[in-house]
Amino acid sequence: MVNKIIILLFSISVSTCCLAQKTEIFEAKKSLKDNKDLDKAELTMRKVVALPEQKEKDRLSNYALLADIVKKRYENYNESLYLKQLKDTSAMFSSLCNMIDTFESLDSIDAMPDKKGRVQLRFRKKTSEYLSPFRKNLIRGAQYYIAGKKYNEAYKCLDTYLDCHKQPLFANFDFDKTDTVAPKAAYLAIYCAYKEKNYAGVAKYETKALTCKKKASYALMILYKCYSEQNNMEQAVEYLKKGFNNHSENTFFFPRLIDYYATINQLDTVQVVVEKALEMEPGNLFYRLAKNTLQLNQGKYDDCIALGDSIIHSNDKIAEAYFNVGSSYFNKALLRSKQGKESREKRNEVNAYYEQALPYVEKFRQLRPKQQKKWIPLLYTIYFNLNMGEKFEEIDNLAKSAGIK
Repeated sequence: MVNKIIILLFSISVSTCCLAQKTEIFEAKKSLKDNKDLDKAELTMRKVVALPEQKEKDRLSNYALLADIVKKRYENYNESLYLKQLKDTSAMFSSLCNMIDTFESLDSIDAMPDKKGRVQLRFRKKTSEYLSPFRKNLIRGAQYYIAGKKYNEAYKCLDTYLDCHKQPLFANFDFDKTDTVAPKAAYLAIYCAYKEKNYAGVAKYETKALTCKKKASYALMILYKCYSEQNNMEQAVEYLKKGFNNHSENTFFFPRLIDYYATINQLDTVQVVVEKALEMEPGNLFYRLAKNTLQLNQGKYDDCIALGDSIIHSNDKIAEAYFNVGSSYFNKALLRSKQGKESREKRNEVNAYYEQALPYVEKFRQLRPKQQKKWIPLLYTIYFNLNMGEKFEEIDNLAKSAGIK
């Protein structure tokens, strides 16, 4: 008797649930027909399609109704835009993403085989032909959001646009071969993802982004930053090398590449990179200065002086060249002071090097007055050894006030 009561109550519950569901579906259909309360109708149908107790046929028809409601919402936004009555442009682009996502879900349900393993596509052809012309509006949406610095929303538009490439719904269009905008969309996608530190979003489209020829160097810059921020220096440096090899005109890659190798004390690799740069652009002052700095670090002081003077002759405003030459003469003085016994001849040679270093270091001070840690120690030693009393006193006071020994 108890079991019969439980079964009866269960049957009543199911019947009540089915009746409520039918009522909700009826109300949603009425909203679609009247073109009213579509937001509410969408929420209702999303709740309905999420219910597990549905027949396959009912699930498909319910999802088709949901898709039609979402479609109608987007068409309303489009019409308002055409009539110049749309107040919230953002809502239109969000609605477009929603519409495409919903129809893709409908297609996946439509493509499910029946009990006999048969697949009967009822909606794909008509749906894909309807949606395809609207895809370009996703690019406009992304540009709209980027202009407003809403990078998450922009990424959603671009992700929806690019995801169509792998959706069976759009297979007949063969977007991988016909979509010429995809490389630029992928570049914009990694740009937006990086802005929000969405590293997974960057990785998703990094390969495609690099096929955008006009933006390839910028894509490499983003990818370097992305991987270096994740402490994946192996991959980050690979992108630096690609940038340096393929886009030598962009000054972003070269200094970071040699700084990286210098940091891990691979000066031989630094030299290889510098020499390769000069092979590509022998007259490039930036590359020549990098070689000049390397010569100083390697202790090739005579070579450093010769190249530094040549750079200064080409451009007398390059402060680092003055520092390199001055430091070379200074270091030659230090080396000579450590050689042999003390003598008048030795002292004269040491002071001669300091005298040669002096104008270069003073010029560097003039051009880079804020870089006190670089020029104060040099001038302190030079003025002291050359007995330049007033200047030594001035630099001594500067050293004390700056806390530089």
